[in-house]
Amino acid sequence: MATLQKIRNQAGLLIVVIGVALLAFIIGDFLNSGGTFLQMSKNNVAKVNGDAISPEEFQAKLGAETTDADRNRIFTEMVMTKAMSDCAENIGITVSEEELSDLITGDNTSPLVLQQYTNPQTGQFDKEMLMSYLSQLFSTDLTTLDEEQQYQIAMAQESWYAFEDAVKEDRVSRKMFNLVSKSLLPNDVDLESAFAETTKNVDIAYVPQLYTAIPDSLVEVSESEVKALYSKKRENYKIDENRTIEFVALSVSPTQDDFKATEELFNTLSETFATTENVQHVQYAQAPKEYMTVSTMSPKMKEFVSKAKVGDVSETIFENNTYKKYRVMSTTVAPDSVEARHIMFAPTQEALCDSIYNVLKNGGDFAELAKEYSVDTNTSSNGGSFGWFTEPMLSQLGTKFADAAFRGAKGVQKVTTQFGIHLLEVTDKTKPVDKAKVAQLLVEVKPSQETRDAQYYKLSKYMTEKGETAEFSNGDIDNGISVQTAKIGKADINLSYIPNAREIIQWAFNADEKELSKIFDVDKKFYVVAKVAKISDDEYEAYEDLAPMLKTRLLQEKKGEKIAELLKEFASLDAAAEALASKVDTAKSVVFRSSVVPGIGFEPKLAGAAPYAQVGELQAPVQGNRAVYLYKVVANNDVLSTFDKVSETNIYKSSMTKYIYERYFDLIYNLTDIDDNRTLFY
Repeated sequence: MATLQKIRNQAGLLIVVIGVALLAFIIGDFLNSGGTFLQMSKNNVAKVNGDAISPEEFQAKLGAETTDADRNRIFTEMVMTKAMSDCAENIGITVSEEELSDLITGDNTSPLVLQQYTNPQTGQFDKEMLMSYLSQLFSTDLTTLDEEQQYQIAMAQESWYAFEDAVKEDRVSRKMFNLVSKSLLPNDVDLESAFAETTKNVDIAYVPQLYTAIPDSLVEVSESEVKALYSKKRENYKIDENRTIEFVALSVSPTQDDFKATEELFNTLSETFATTENVQHVQYAQAPKEYMTVSTMSPKMKEFVSKAKVGDVSETIFENNTYKKYRVMSTTVAPDSVEARHIMFAPTQEALCDSIYNVLKNGGDFAELAKEYSVDTNTSSNGGSFGWFTEPMLSQLGTKFADAAFRGAKGVQKVTTQFGIHLLEVTDKTKPVDKAKVAQLLVEVKPSQETRDAQYYKLSKYMTEKGETAEFSNGDIDNGISVQTAKIGKADINLSYIPNAREIIQWAFNADEKELSKIFDVDKKFYVVAKVAKISDDEYEAYEDLAPMLKTRLLQEKKGEKIAELLKEFASLDAAAEALASKVDTAKSVVFRSSVVPGIGFEPKLAGAAPYAQVGELQAPVQGNRAVYLYKVVANNDVLSTFDKVSETNIYKSSMTKYIYERYFDLIYNLTDIDDNRTLFY
């Protein structure tokens, strides 16, 4: 009966066994990351098994990424890379130089290489392109290059070595995952027994008795029982370091006066916006240089432009707290998208450009010439191809380039932009469509400084009067001030309903218990003041915090026992339903493999027991999640199906892969000694 569950149990046991084996080898630390890196250079962002991640390392990896979500992502990647590497090394998993070479240029190409070096024209991996790039990168005579070119080659080589490291790390990760996966494959007997369980399908009739039928006052749960359950389940309540804070947040929203002032400003600007030849000089106006396809515009802009002529100005539109007006600057009919390629030359290479132009006119191979002469390294290896693009995608290249691509004559054209000189060839176009340049006047309603000052003063006054005392938690209902509580972790970015509150999280992890913060200005939308209510560096959730939940669980268990004893006294479902003022319900197609009982919901105990009960026999009551069920099987719908070992193995592998992935990285993380100092930096 329980073969499938046995397989699941064995899988969990094997992961634990592997974890224990790894744990015998691993000792270490965790990490941290953040803002003022130079000032904090004496501290490490993190330590992983004693190996430090320095602020400089973190900043280099972070690069141009600036959001808190990006910082957390990079932080986690760096920590897990070190943790994974340590685990792999200590259990003997490595990637040799020969294997790395095979992954990059051999027959067993890494997925990362396949992804990075796919030819956009064919959609296939281009080994020739890769080998050509590596030859140029490592065979170039640096003495023939100037200092700037040597620097660029050095940077490209450094990037390549980083890519090799990524390929190696990916391979190590796959080896470790395969090690765990293959150790969890069932034998043929277990697999066939598990398949047999999927054919079990029954209909049941049942009478439920909810746990609420017995008042809490009739069941006694002692504190010693609660503590015993806490000790038994303690490993389920592991937590990371956290802080509990009390905070007051005042929303900074526009007042009626702010709306009125903004509308007056908008009306004043509208007069100039409707008549001036230089729309771009009007405050809050946007005057795009590129044409947009009318059909792709926002609904209200599209509705207006479709009926307007050049020079027309729309009525005032108000949405999302913004006053808007549109003005049609010009219209045209042109392709929505074009496919093109180019050969780009430096501004000083005009003579060379003209020479190549003549070669192309006489039948020269555009793609080969692009590979040899184009200074645009992003497209040269692809024969100069841009692929397909729309006009707004060309905003950086300027109006001349867009006009040549979308409204120019066929054949190769010479176009000069801020980046250099281009030989442009359009290779394909979509059908002509209506397009327009549409200027917009957008004035958002924002809180005035007077509005902001009033909210700041209100919160400042509250802090002065009550913030340093225990009354902080009482709030000030008359002034719309309520105190809220939140539990936060080092990786959090938001504070309850307040987004982008990372500065407050950082403060809380560097403050003392009962310490009061300054007033934080969060995204110009909230003023927030906080107090650290509790510092928790424990590895497990505190008994005091879990006691109410554990007591409720014990109350339900004891109620279930009483209800089960009561239901055992009935000789039939009808008798039970009559005595309990209930009714007999039915559930069809109850299957062992599913934890959900149709019409009832998540009830794994009932779903596990019913398919193995005898048809027509009243069964022992089952204590489920929502109620206690007295039931019997009324029909056996077993499915006749032939066991297919290959198919069932694939199904099992698919489900087990998901199972492992859910626990795999947590296992590595928990087996690694990590010192997380990120809140010192951001």
